[in-house]
Amino acid sequence: MRRFLRNMALLLAVAFVLHGCFKETVDYTRFHLAIYEQVDGEGAYNPVDNVDSYAFAVDTTNWYIASWEDAVAHRITNKTTGEVMDEPAEVGEFNSSDEYQATILVNSPISMLVVVNPELKLYAYRKYELPENLPDIYAKLYMAAWRPTHNSSGWVVVNRFYTTEEENPDDEPVTE
Repeated sequence: MRRFLRNMALLLAVAFVLHGCFKETVDYTRFHLAIYEQVDGEGAYNPVDNVDSYAFAVDTTNWYIASWEDAVAHRITNKTTGEVMDEPAEVGEFNSSDEYQATILVNSPISMLVVVNPELKLYAYRKYELPENLPDIYAKLYMAAWRPTHNSSGWVVVNRFYTTEEENPDDEPVTE
């Protein structure tokens, strides 16, 4: 009887270990973003009312967004060859009533994530390396319209329309 119990315990232990080997792996991430904007340096950060988000299956080392118009048009450019891509691998979803308003599904090993704020004429981008078995990421992005291009929690927030008061003393609109 003792031998039987020992063999059963060993069999159960092996079955438990093997069960872990056959689990499904998750090869995607839903990247949930809570996005906040600040219009001036004295104001509060408020949740955005509208953003556009998308992802390309490329590395930011080799690709960039050449202009504000390109960011809006979902267009990126290769730094070396000048090749242009304008069809993202994924386009995000936006729901202003959610705490994390934007969600981008990422399923490429390396991606360039992009968020465009049309009201403030800002865009942000980052490189994202897909982890294994991490189906959901929750992150925050702070975009400040009163600052020049800046970093925010792993994102580069680009402000192509930034000017100082000395550069634009008459408060005339600045165009790109």
